[in-house]
Amino acid sequence: MGNPFLTNLTFVVLSSLLGAGFAYSQAKDDLVMVLDGKQYSIAYYKSSIKSLPPDWKKVWIITNRKSSEGQPKVRVVSVRRNILFNCVRNTYSTLATINYAEPNAAGKPMLQTDTGFNLNDDPVPEGSPLAIVQSQVCVS
Repeated sequence: MGNPFLTNLTFVVLSSLLGAGFAYSQAKDDLVMVLDGKQYSIAYYKSSIKSLPPDWKKVWIITNRKSSEGQPKVRVVSVRRNILFNCVRNTYSTLATINYAEPNAAGKPMLQTDTGFNLNDDPVPEGSPLAIVQSQVCVS
């Protein structure tokens, strides 16, 4: 019949490999690209959208800076911001901003530059990537 320990070990290893591949695929499907320009890209994860009463939505937005030839390498490659949208008034507040040295907010945070519930209620600039995110987030 075989060694039950080796059978169990093989099952656990194969399950974890398949599970990791599924998780990576799911995270990739969850990413919504808003803008993919020459200098930077902006995206958000659908799973990060949280509804807050009465008409607010909170979401994590990721901005990746792209380097081109001739430009010096930048220290901050990715910025992750926690944004709170007031869907009725078309305003937003930045709850936190965290800088990363790797794309897609990977690795350890370099510096948390802004934090706290400072509800400044700035108007969402029309035609901006932030306006695109707001229109998609507030509909869901």
